Amino acid sequence: MIDYTKKRFAIRFSVILVLFTVSILAVIAVYFHQTIMHAVKRHVEEVIQKDFIDQFRRTGIDTSKPAWEEYYFQILNSKGDIVVSSRNSTTFYPVLNRALLGSAFSGAGGFETRGIQEELYLISYFPLNERFAGRIAVPLASAIQYEKDLYRVVFIIFPGILLLSYLVSRYLVRQAMKPVSDAFTYQESFSSSVSHELRSPLASLKGNLEVTLRKERSPEEYRDAIAVGLTEVDRIISLLNDLNLLASSRFKPLDLFREEVDLRVIIAELYESMLPRIQGKKISIRNTVDSGGICVCDKGLMKRVFENIFTNAINYTPEGGKIVIRVFEGMGKLLVNVSNTCTGLDRNELPDLFEPFYRGKSATKGKTQGKGLGLFIARYIVRSHGGRLTAKLTDTGMFSLTVSLPLK
Repeated sequence: MIDYTKKRFAIRFSVILVLFTVSILAVIAVYFHQTIMHAVKRHVEEVIQKDFIDQFRRTGIDTSKPAWEEYYFQILNSKGDIVVSSRNSTTFYPVLNRALLGSAFSGAGGFETRGIQEELYLISYFPLNERFAGRIAVPLASAIQYEKDLYRVVFIIFPGILLLSYLVSRYLVRQAMKPVSDAFTYQESFSSSVSHELRSPLASLKGNLEVTLRKERSPEEYRDAIAVGLTEVDRIISLLNDLNLLASSRFKPLDLFREEVDLRVIIAELYESMLPRIQGKKISIRNTVDSGGICVCDKGLMKRVFENIFTNAINYTPEGGKIVIRVFEGMGKLLVNVSNTCTGLDRNELPDLFEPFYRGKSATKGKTQGKGLGLFIARYIVRSHGGRLTAKLTDTGMFSLTVSLPLK
């Protein structure tokens, strides 16, 4: 759908650009034609003044002057009869323009363009004295050829202009449609991921209820079935909460209820709640607080950040591994670093770990449960607080996550 829309917009934009280009070329052609004609007229006016009017006033009619042989020059009386003409114009008789002749005798004169013997001429009528007016004809062949050469160049490069217009239109449409395309892609990915993630707990809940209803059971068995169902419902609710955060992360930061919070207390509470899992995997914990631990933040959301980080650390730490937690201050920031023993993680995967629904290669190969939203949501919450969440692999093979938060 989005590709089809892109193509339609590209074609329409190309047509608009081509029409715009043609219009510009037409304007340029008209302007260039007018400029050439203006230059020719100005040249003719200079020739009339210098070589004919001034000479006529000094010496009268003298057709032997060289300048009179360079142009078709004639002297007319008020009736339009040719009184004198240059030798090269003795057989050159353009149709008389009585309006321009009258204008010349009134002291103004003017120009006209006329075709004579299959050639185009610029003809000027100009005043000489009260008895005579002059007429000069200048061939426009060279000017026309110059103009044709320009048009020929334009027609040669016109296909290139069309191609450039199409390429530019595609680029502009691609840039303009990128946010829309990203939104469509995100929506498709989001819908697909939501469907995939909800299918598993709903299928489990449905299967558990179907099995329970196949025969009469004791109250204890019904109680156990309801407990399993509630666990799946809690799983669905947790997923929906995560998806709600994921959807809002595309548009705005979170609305925060800020208060002074001691992160050491949050970390201790989470440690207590996760202690059975830690002990079950024989993971050793080292918790050090160099300084501080207090910041202004949303307590509930920040607890969720460290819950996601600790859950991630416990899930991916192999049995007998270790987790190191360090709280300290530096450069005006409160820093919490959580490092855990890690196997099978590639450094190239680090940027992808914060993408929604992404799970590392080691996670997909193993039996580790997860939705691939924990680190993404943690980073979104931290960024909403004006902080940063970064990941790296240490030289000792530990996977390290660092939360950086403003102290105030």
